[in-house]
Amino acid sequence: MDSIKNMSDFDYLIRLAKWNDHKGDMETAIRFMEKAKDKAESSKNSTLMLWSYTNLADYYGHAGRIEDSNEHFLKSLRLDPQNAFAKKGIAWIVFSYEKNPKEALRILDSVTKNYLSPDYYLLKAEIAEYLGNVMEMTNNLDNYAIAVENPDYGAMYNVYNFGMYLERTEQYNRALRVAEIEVNSRPTPGSYDLLAYSYFKLGQKDKAIEIVKQYIEGKTFEPGILFRTAQIYRATGEYSKVEELNTELLGAIYELGPVMESKILNL
Repeated sequence: MDSIKNMSDFDYLIRLAKWNDHKGDMETAIRFMEKAKDKAESSKNSTLMLWSYTNLADYYGHAGRIEDSNEHFLKSLRLDPQNAFAKKGIAWIVFSYEKNPKEALRILDSVTKNYLSPDYYLLKAEIAEYLGNVMEMTNNLDNYAIAVENPDYGAMYNVYNFGMYLERTEQYNRALRVAEIEVNSRPTPGSYDLLAYSYFKLGQKDKAIEIVKQYIEGKTFEPGILFRTAQIYRATGEYSKVEELNTELLGAIYELGPVMESKILNL
């Protein structure tokens, strides 16, 4: 990043924003993404404008600025009325912030008629679970499983599959194999989180906490990772660390979604 520094270059600004997001400095990430958005608007490049609006909307959501997030998703739709990512973002606001799951499902149904990205089925399944509609949840999980069989996706949905193996089908050894592939490909805190959680589910708590302390602790601010880490801390008796993470997780309920709220409260 230092070797290519150019504060007037759109590509540099978005990479700087992503880097600060990775570090957990959302305020700085937003500031650089806003600069990138300004560059896109001044160039009148609709493709760059659309990209910056949707990514900025995501960042605003992470920061709890829900109205700003919604506004930028709507800006995206004014440029591209069929933009699936923007519709998915609005559906999440409707579900997680407004607590209107039926309207969120209606929005997602309109997307999946013509747009077949498998992860949309997982979101529909999550909303159906929240509604207590087991049949709808199962149908969407089945649709996801069928969709990801497409070999063109390669390893793109490994992390999503991992969640299915651990939380839905209890295929813990299969999840471990996915985690090992991810660590070999991308040795990031996120990949090590998959490995630690696989060992945790397999009952190997000592291995799990060892990975947490060496590769995850203090190295990521991703709420999903922090939740799984808190479970491992609790299982190994490190209750003070659970309390620290619990405070942070309660502030991330919008990001994690209503289904996770009771799980966080029960940590």
